[in-house]
Amino acid sequence: MKYTIIALLLTLSSSTLLSRDITSTTQDIRAFVLPKGALTVRGALHTINETVDVLNINTSPATNKPYSALGNTHGGDLSLAYGIDPHFSLYYNYSRMNISYANSTLKNGHHEIYTRINFYDNPQNVFDDFSLDVGYVRDASKDFNTELQDLDNNSYYLRFLWGNRFNSALLNFYTALRYNKIHTTVAGNSADSTEKALSLGVTNTIEFSHFLLDSSYEYLRMFDRPGNLDAYKSNHTLKSNLGYILNKNALIYVGVTFMSSQFNGHIPYLYNQKTQNSFDNAYTYLSCGFVYNFSLKK
Repeated sequence: MKYTIIALLLTLSSSTLLSRDITSTTQDIRAFVLPKGALTVRGALHTINETVDVLNINTSPATNKPYSALGNTHGGDLSLAYGIDPHFSLYYNYSRMNISYANSTLKNGHHEIYTRINFYDNPQNVFDDFSLDVGYVRDASKDFNTELQDLDNNSYYLRFLWGNRFNSALLNFYTALRYNKIHTTVAGNSADSTEKALSLGVTNTIEFSHFLLDSSYEYLRMFDRPGNLDAYKSNHTLKSNLGYILNKNALIYVGVTFMSSQFNGHIPYLYNQKTQNSFDNAYTYLSCGFVYNFSLKK
C-alpha cells in the first residue's frame, strides 16, 4: 500500500500547458520523440548488497529455493537515442546484470532496439502526443550451471503511449503487448516455450530548481505460459530517479528500482519449472548514472 501511495504522489503535476519538451530525462518511455538531429546518451551502474539494502527488502532466500535471486546484484547499461525527423526516433539499450543466486551468478546480457513513431502532436489538446513503439529484445546468458543451460529469449513488442507536457513536467501513460520466445534447457531436457505479456504503466518527470525527478509504475501480466508454469503471473515495478541538472545538456542522477516479483517477466527465460517458486520475493536495486544530449543538426 505504501508504494502505491508514493507512486500516486509522484504523478502530481502542474496543470499549465507548455509547448516544450524536457529532453534530459533518465527514462525513454514517453510519448515524445527527440528533435531532429538530437542524440541522447545514457549510462548507469546498478548494485545491491547487504550494505546498501537499507530498507531490508532483499532478505535471505529460503533454503528450498536455490534459484532465488535474493542477494548481491551489480551491472550497468548504456542507451542511445537519435531523432530521425520530427515524428520518428530510434533507440538502442544495452545492459549487463550479474545476479547472485545461492551457488552461482547469472550474467545476463540484454539488447533492445526500437523505433518510436509519433502520429499525433497537438500541445493544446488534453493529450499532446500519441506514439507507437515497435521493438525487439534479446536476453541471453552462458550456461548457468549443469541444470540450467542455453538461456535466451527473443521478444517482440508494440507499445502505445499517450503523453502531455506541463509547466515543468511530463506525464505519460502507456500499454504494451509483448510476445516472448524462450529457449532453455533444464536438466538436459528442452524447456523451450512461448508466452505473451501485457503491461500498463505511467511515467512522470518533474523539473524543479536544478533538479529533476523521474518516477514510473508498471503492472506486468503474463499469459499463455505452459501448463506447468502457473505461479506468479504478474509483477509490479516502481522506479524513482533524482537527477541534478549540470547544464542544458548534462544530467547526473541516483535512483532505486523496486519489483514485487523479482525479475519476473523482465528476463523471460528465468521463469521455468526449476525457478518459478523463487518469484514470490520482492527485490530492489540502486542505480547511479548520467544523461548527455548532443545536437548533430547543422
